[in-house]
Amino acid sequence: MRILLLLFITLAACTQQSNRQNNSKATAVDSTLVIQEGQQITQAAFSTLSLNLQRAIAEGGIPYALQFCNVEAMPLTDSLSTTHNVLIKRASHRPQNPRNRADSLEMITIKKYLQQINQQKELAPQLYTQAQQIIYHAPIRINQPLCLNCHGQLGSDITQQTLDTMRQQYPDDEATGFAMGDLRGIWTIKFPDAYFDKANN
Repeated sequence: MRILLLLFITLAACTQQSNRQNNSKATAVDSTLVIQEGQQITQAAFSTLSLNLQRAIAEGGIPYALQFCNVEAMPLTDSLSTTHNVLIKRASHRPQNPRNRADSLEMITIKKYLQQINQQKELAPQLYTQAQQIIYHAPIRINQPLCLNCHGQLGSDITQQTLDTMRQQYPDDEATGFAMGDLRGIWTIKFPDAYFDKANN
């Protein structure tokens, strides 16, 4: 009996040590460094998407911009992911494109942000570790009147022409009815756990 108890304690200790080793890389990374890197990447992604969207509006107005978003937004995001060696995603609880629907972890952050907005609190980036990845979330809010042309109120912000195009491009659109300051969704960046090795060396 004493031998079995000793064996159990030894196995338990080895398991705890193994778990600590598996998580050591994620916990060793400075959260400030992750947030700084996440902010730089999301700013670059936002600037790229915004610039291309403005060009599309200048070329053909809001309806043409909707077509651009439907065809080009995800390839642009994928290209930026490749450039930065991370996975970049925009996720929403009320997506325009079903491929942008938030997963369960993203919904945890979105619900937290919605609660903080109701409490008039500042929204800060959220960090998680999962499957050998460091995951960064940051809010996307409606902060420009231009956004309401596609995501505002039907009949007032959104014209009939725009609505007709939206129904063609996004038949399952859930992303209308927003107002200035509302949470549109979040940025997700998934860093491989080796991403920050160079910063730690």
